[in-house]
Amino acid sequence: MGKFEYQSGDSKFKGDFNIYQARSGAIMLLMGSKVSELSYSQINDLDIDCYELKDFNHDDFLKYYL
Repeated sequence: MGKFEYQSGDSKFKGDFNIYQARSGAIMLLMGSKVSELSYSQINDLDIDCYELKDFNHDDFLKYYL
């Protein structure tokens, strides 16, 4: 679990985030109460080391993204 903080105009947003692997094999980003499925290019652009994710399954990852 990590923390995020950013400002947009006059509003400031902060909260917790988590990155995890869904049962489908997709890598998911949870920010506050919003969940987003990450594309393969987003995983690479964000330099996410999937092998560090709890319960990461490489076979499920390959099935989903390839």
